[in-house]
Amino acid sequence: APMYLAHAMAEQAYVLCEAGRPALGVDLVRDARRTVGQSGSARLRAWLHAAEAEMCAYAGMPDDARRALDAALAAIPPGPEDRDPDMLSIFLNGTHLARWQGNVLAMLGDGDAVTSLYGALEAMDPSFVRARAGLHTDLAHAHLTRAEYDDAHTHLRQARLLAGRTGSVRQRRRVDMLSARL
Repeated sequence: APMYLAHAMAEQAYVLCEAGRPALGVDLVRDARRTVGQSGSARLRAWLHAAEAEMCAYAGMPDDARRALDAALAAIPPGPEDRDPDMLSIFLNGTHLARWQGNVLAMLGDGDAVTSLYGALEAMDPSFVRARAGLHTDLAHAHLTRAEYDDAHTHLRQARLLAGRTGSVRQRRRVDMLSARL
């Protein structure tokens, strides 16, 4: 099943990135995209492009990250539906993608990250607590990049609270890392 294989490959790219090997993560997520080709659902293809954008940002490949973001935005189906009917483990719509875009832009130090992230915050379903924690973490990162320390502190405080509610070790680690920069 190429769609499931591609998804699993991209998830493994995150493991490589977390292990300090983002360039290998880029290679693996690109292989995942090639594995599924055009046979995968539009939502899965958008998800794979967004994952590639994130891996490229971690790997210090800003132009590739922006190209992958553009491809994700071009592939995402319109509308509020977020569950992929062909692959139920994929949740992605324009709002989720805006959050992901803001995350990538924040990692790249792009000033447009703040606009994208606030737009996603306004549109996000408040029941997605873990995603909201990540969004506040991303906003803190974007404000730190812009030397807006009060705003960064406000979002870090909110991110810490939400990450504590979800028990997300990854989010708490991100919050701690950004807190050390304040």
